[in-house]
Amino acid sequence: MKRVAVIGGGLGGLSAAGELARAGHGVTLFEGSGTLGGKAQAFTHDGLTFDTGPTLLTLPDTVREQFRRLDAEALLPRFHRLELQARYRYPDGRDFLCWEQLERAAESARAFHPRDGAGLLSFAKAAEVIYRAAGEPYLEAPYEGLSGFMARALKRGPGTMLTGLKLSTLDVLAREHFASEELRQFAGRFATYTGASPYEASAAFAMIAHLERAYGVSHVEGGMGALVRALTAAVQRLGVTLHLGERARFEKRGARFLVGPAGGEAEFDALVVNADPLALTGRGAEPLALSGYVFFVDVDRRLPLPHHTIVFTRSYRQEFEQLFSGQVPHEPTVYVCHPAATDGTMAPERRSGLFVMVNVPAFVDRARAEEEWPRRAEALKAFCLDCLRRHFPQLREASLRVVGERTPLDLADRGAPGGSIYGFLPHGKLGPFRRPRLVGPERGLFFAGGGTHPGGGVPLVMLSGRFAAGLARRHLEGRA
Repeated sequence: MKRVAVIGGGLGGLSAAGELARAGHGVTLFEGSGTLGGKAQAFTHDGLTFDTGPTLLTLPDTVREQFRRLDAEALLPRFHRLELQARYRYPDGRDFLCWEQLERAAESARAFHPRDGAGLLSFAKAAEVIYRAAGEPYLEAPYEGLSGFMARALKRGPGTMLTGLKLSTLDVLAREHFASEELRQFAGRFATYTGASPYEASAAFAMIAHLERAYGVSHVEGGMGALVRALTAAVQRLGVTLHLGERARFEKRGARFLVGPAGGEAEFDALVVNADPLALTGRGAEPLALSGYVFFVDVDRRLPLPHHTIVFTRSYRQEFEQLFSGQVPHEPTVYVCHPAATDGTMAPERRSGLFVMVNVPAFVDRARAEEEWPRRAEALKAFCLDCLRRHFPQLREASLRVVGERTPLDLADRGAPGGSIYGFLPHGKLGPFRRPRLVGPERGLFFAGGGTHPGGGVPLVMLSGRFAAGLARRHLEGRA
């Protein structure tokens, strides 16, 4: 048995800790805050439960597999698969209903342009081809270099390489399939899953559309907080030692690491850091992916809103130009999550809780951000509430009470550089391949979390923990 330290108790760190403990190693996890889960936090207010980070689950089988590997399937909360994955509302009041059932979604798309029904079918097929060609080899093993990825991709046939070489931006791909700007906005939104712009990010991110179609969009009963509690119980059952509220530092001492809070360090044979790796790998000056501003609303009635609603801006391109020039957009796209539409445990009867979010730029200057965000937050709340009341008459009659908010400063306090949700910005054709790797600059140091391979989102973050643990085991066993 070897001793392994994990710094950071997000979903990636918890997954890595569980994997290493399951393999028989002594694992100690240090979390600087008083709560586990990283960005996947939740809070309750007067009977309402609010997730404050991720609000949906894709690739549910990846999460189930992680719990199976930890002998903890019985701990998993129930997953609710959404038949209506999202309602997209446009400035003229029209809706695109993105049903999981593709033909039904295509019927809704035809209302925007006669060719957009067939366009949605062809876009879905292109997204599947991209996933088979690039997504599967990217997700099936830790990324340790382009050569290994290409070897895995070539196993799928030489056409795979041609598919990858032909990819342009996500916006270009959308324009190949859709005639209306509305459906192009729908396709472009998948870039925001990585904090990127559809006008700069690779069309490879269309694979997210395929994953949502093939594996569904799910809600975790009780919210993401319930998933964090289940994973915490799983790793504790495996014997992982948890130190909460202890901000650990580390330094290399010969072949080992000295890890722990100042004055309480101990020696470990390997280290997994569940934190954004840009600064620790000398890349702290790189441009950052988007941040977000979120606020939470207590509504005095059960609303007829679906689980997910996105209200688009009039000029999507202008919104991203402003975001990546460091400005808060004048008219941001508004995302609303209404979990009580699916899960009655999230709100009392005849009540609703809304998670409302807009994308905002990451910040460079902390002092300036602290000065500006109170004013920005008030302006964004006013814009979003006005937007929602204009589009949804039932909200005009309801009492809406804001009961909390999260700014980029709050994200930064949980370790996000500049408040960036995803850290690394994957712009450009080779953007996904420039993501910081799981293997750190020091022998025996490994990274887990949304800032490293394979990327952000609950399943991928858990997968990063699994990959990091596998690499750490290889190191501990003298195989690397």
